[in-house]
Amino acid sequence: MHYPTYLGLKGQPLVYAVTFCCSIGFFLFGYDLGYMGGFTTSPEFLDLFGNPNASLLAFMVASYEVGCMFGALYQFLVGDRWGGRAVIVSIGAILQTSSFGLPQFLVGRLVAGFGLGMMTTVIPIWLSECTTPKSRGRMMAMQLSNLIMGLIIANWLDYGMSFHAGSVQWRFPCAFQCVFCLILFVFIPFLPESPRWLAAAGQTDRAKHALAALRGQHLDAEEVIEELGQIQYAIAIETEEVGSWSDVFKDGGISGFTRVAIGFSANFFQQLSGVNVMSSLGPYVFQNSIGMSRYDALLVSGGMQVFYFLSSIIPWFAIDSVGRRKLFMIGSLGMGVCMLLSAIFVGIGTQGLGYGAAVVLYLFQTFFTLGWQSNMWIYPSELLPLKLRLRGGAIAVLSQWLFTFVVVEITPPMITNIGYKSYIVFAIFNFVTIPVVYFCYPETSKLPLEAVDLLFADRNGQRPSIWRVVKDSKDPVFMENIKKELAERAEATVVNEGVVDAAKQATSMELEDVEA
Repeated sequence: MHYPTYLGLKGQPLVYAVTFCCSIGFFLFGYDLGYMGGFTTSPEFLDLFGNPNASLLAFMVASYEVGCMFGALYQFLVGDRWGGRAVIVSIGAILQTSSFGLPQFLVGRLVAGFGLGMMTTVIPIWLSECTTPKSRGRMMAMQLSNLIMGLIIANWLDYGMSFHAGSVQWRFPCAFQCVFCLILFVFIPFLPESPRWLAAAGQTDRAKHALAALRGQHLDAEEVIEELGQIQYAIAIETEEVGSWSDVFKDGGISGFTRVAIGFSANFFQQLSGVNVMSSLGPYVFQNSIGMSRYDALLVSGGMQVFYFLSSIIPWFAIDSVGRRKLFMIGSLGMGVCMLLSAIFVGIGTQGLGYGAAVVLYLFQTFFTLGWQSNMWIYPSELLPLKLRLRGGAIAVLSQWLFTFVVVEITPPMITNIGYKSYIVFAIFNFVTIPVVYFCYPETSKLPLEAVDLLFADRNGQRPSIWRVVKDSKDPVFMENIKKELAERAEATVVNEGVVDAAKQATSMELEDVEA
């Protein structure tokens, strides 16, 4: 029996290899979010670019998110898979590193962001389609911990380089992006493509080969045949409608627009929680809002990212056992309370309470990692149908970068103009998120991706409301019946295809006999 491998790996080790590669992409994501934070307090950097005011400085940081937003938009319109994203990010890094004027630096930020925007659209989908339902959340949580490692490297590299004179203190962190791009460029060609994407592209043999390798089975194993049958069944149902970019705005028989809208809102609520205030502008916040010195602000910000990473280990064990909905709501409640306490402490304004606010912002990161970090990145990929997974995922990531840009752009002027009230704004968004999740977000944890379509299927000839879908997704008996129905339909699809193939073969043999 033939057991397919990639890089000599099969089964869970191969899944870990895919997760590692995806993690490097998110490592780059975290690094690129974080390294500009140290520049906002660097005299050498600020002097070169004319000591920009708070609004211009915010745009220099947030311009990266604009590029990411256009990268996600490109994925939505074109819908291809990998391409040369790492190369694009490298070009952007080189442009930033060699800058001696604001226009070139901004172009470099936009170009690098464009590449990463495409990358962050594809990576969660690739990982979710390669893992098993039971380990999908944990693999994403492990991947997102690497995002935080990127933030840690960025913050501590900024801190270390701050002791060096001259422009090397900011040029070297810019150039360091290329290291991650090189790793991606080397590894990606040797790892399996998503079996679901291959099957949808009509490459059934390659899909079977990749699936067998990812499950650690031989090509004719019952587990492989069954899962491939489920994938083919879902594709057969979805291709009854013509697939195009406009389908994300239609029902399409699969509640397509509703599911895309939920994915979009998940990214919206994640960013309006205020998390990127600390990820992208931590040193600025600690120096200008809490009143620390430059070096103390860099030190405390670097320490926060280490704490952030340690907190991110908790979801490895919670994400697949607690469920998506509960974690969303627990995270939002905790983040809302932390932001409210920060507003009170900063508003009173004593030095002791200022440090108290820093401690609360540390705790904010714990609630974010538990509720929204890895949970949000996996949720749209689980929720969206195969036909809309790439373009719908691009819309969701477009929301991510659009509102990351908004938050990073408005935070320095907010802190300058309204001070402690800035934290109240983010607290309100976190509290509003809770009822939206409760009423509108179905549970998808441990559910086969193909079974989610059945969750949105008609009930007695009528399309169910989102409230009905949410209610059913919490019913263990209903969900168990969904899984059984999927298995039965998939088996029927495999049997029917076998009959058709046998008939074709018999017809071919008859034609050969006639010709003879």
